[in-house]
Amino acid sequence: MRVLVLGFSVLLGLTACDGSDRSARPESRTVLEFLEDPQGLEETWGRCRNDPGGIGQNAECRNAGAAKERLMMLGRERAIRSLRG
Repeated sequence: MRVLVLGFSVLLGLTACDGSDRSARPESRTVLEFLEDPQGLEETWGRCRNDPGGIGQNAECRNAGAAKERLMMLGRERAIRSLRG
């Protein structure tokens, strides 16, 4: 009986820690948000470029990369206007 209770407790504990807590993970910022926050863009882009095979593959890094491209092609004001509509 103790083994059954212990096994159930372990199983319950593991399912509670499956990493699906959405509140622990912030949403990735959009390209527009990066363009409006130059400091945040530079910080994120620096982290992403430092680890292109790991963190560099997530949505936040892809959006930061797209923001950097738009910035180089259009400049900040035109890039923001193009995304706002």
